Amino acid sequence: MNEVAARLAARLFDKPIIENQYRSAFVEAMLEPWLASDNWRYTGAAWCGWDFERSDGVRLEVKQSAARQAWSEAQNKLTKGAFDIAERIGYFSDNGSKWNPGIGRHAHVYVFAWNPGDDHRQSDIWDFFVIPTTFLPKQKTISLQKVVALSLTVGQKNPVKVESLADRINNVLLGLH
Repeated sequence: MNEVAARLAARLFDKPIIENQYRSAFVEAMLEPWLASDNWRYTGAAWCGWDFERSDGVRLEVKQSAARQAWSEAQNKLTKGAFDIAERIGYFSDNGSKWNPGIGRHAHVYVFAWNPGDDHRQSDIWDFFVIPTTFLPKQKTISLQKVVALSLTVGQKNPVKVESLADRINNVLLGLH
């Protein structure tokens, strides 16, 4: 990595509270090695409509939120957690070169990542919930509280940690068939 890239990476990611616009990239990179071992590949670059795709074509979208936010630190406030689940008007494919119109959610399953702690960089702090896209309500955002309730609906009594995420995804997908 060149010196500019290393300096930028440290500025954006090497601090306990990662700003909203960069935290999603951090979480996706954190998940990548855990999902790659289960035949998922990262596809989230170039405005793709989902973040990971499995070798059988199943698509996964990652959404994240955290109790501590860069914008709330000055007031020492904790957030309750909210995630963007808005339908999109389409997506790019072919490494960002082809626009595919179509209103909806283009992933088959969503992973909701929640950080209740003081350091976004610590993978063991994150909690993960897996929800099939068909269970998501027709709205633009969803609260952490509703994600927890939906996870119970699909048989998840507790969130999982990153090392168990691939198994949880498989179990949820098996329940859809």
